[in-house]
Amino acid sequence: MSRLPVVAVVGAPNVGKSSLINRILRRRGAVVSDQPGTTRDRSYNRADWAGTEFDLVDTGGMEPRAKVGLEALVTLQARVAVEEADVILHLTDARLGLAVNKLDNPADDTERHGFHALGEGEPHAVSAVHGLGIGDLLDAVVALIPEMGSEEDSDLPRLAIVGRPNVGKSTLLNRLVGSERAVVSEVAGTTTDAVAGEIEVEIEGSSERYLLLDTAGVSKTARKASGVPYYSSLRTSEAIRRSDVSLLLVDAVEGLVAGDLRIAREIQESGRACGVLVNKRDLVPPDRLREVAEGIGARLTDLKPRSLPISALTGAGVDDVLPFASRLRRAYRLRIPTHEIAEFVNELVDRNSPPRGIKIRYATQVGTTPPRFTLFASKPDDLPDNYIRYVENALRERYDLWGVAVGVRAKSSRSTSNR
Repeated sequence: MSRLPVVAVVGAPNVGKSSLINRILRRRGAVVSDQPGTTRDRSYNRADWAGTEFDLVDTGGMEPRAKVGLEALVTLQARVAVEEADVILHLTDARLGLAVNKLDNPADDTERHGFHALGEGEPHAVSAVHGLGIGDLLDAVVALIPEMGSEEDSDLPRLAIVGRPNVGKSTLLNRLVGSERAVVSEVAGTTTDAVAGEIEVEIEGSSERYLLLDTAGVSKTARKASGVPYYSSLRTSEAIRRSDVSLLLVDAVEGLVAGDLRIAREIQESGRACGVLVNKRDLVPPDRLREVAEGIGARLTDLKPRSLPISALTGAGVDDVLPFASRLRRAYRLRIPTHEIAEFVNELVDRNSPPRGIKIRYATQVGTTPPRFTLFASKPDDLPDNYIRYVENALRERYDLWGVAVGVRAKSSRSTSNR
């Protein structure tokens, strides 16, 4: 999945990060205050300079020595931004003394030279408040962006393996990539970093490459916790957001629990394709696997994902994981010819007409990733939700869109009267 390059602005509290963000964006997008710690969560803003677009990330003040409390959580947020970033802009304060902020006298920027000792390249003297040096700084940032990975690498489809702690994500990753890329332990929450590995597989006679993302587990108290659990939840959310397909790993012994449902909801809200891997199949009888599969179908009704029983420990079923993900990705990117979708919806209407005298005159696909469709109807506001769901389910069944958040909406047919 292609994405914009990410430029993260990081630094200690109250060095002017939000002021710099606002200056670059030429609008007041971040809260500015003299009180340290005003910015807590990282925020994303689309920026451009000299024809180059990028995501500009504002972060809270980093306090590396903080171990607990709000300061530690803010620092974890900033660390996530650093690990995701293609270019890191380290902002410092010249008065306290990789941009050196608050150098408000353009005739004297000698203080910036002392910052060479950081070993982070050429310091750039700027004043976020007065707008001094911002253009030269952005020229340097844009010059670094082409040095990222190749276009081919950035466009590799991303596959995220997500789930609660200790369901076997790292063990599965090691099986898939054939090496010990992640630390595996019986202690829940051992993995704290997203581990990326490139993998290639032969599927139906053609070769497909994926960037494989592994994440630490998400515990039910993650959002309230400090340290590893909170950090893990951030990494999982980030992996889902950057993926094309997210594979939700559940425990066959425990079955589908509330924590699994929360992750599935996050996948759906992110608009990503979802498949469910039922791990530890070697520890339960076949009846239990059927019970878990039925529970998935009954409880994840918005996505209706398919499930695949595996054992990451023994390797049973693991060879089917990537073909499973490949089918999901094809569904996620599906594009149906206009005449075909129109004919199919006409057949649905002939079998089951809309109520209240509503006429569906035309249908078309309006987008992909995930597939989205529009029904042009005579009275779109009166078309019941259950009829929309009828069309959605029929599309899912016909085009193998299981695990994909199919979008169907109704629109006035008056816009098609001249067709």
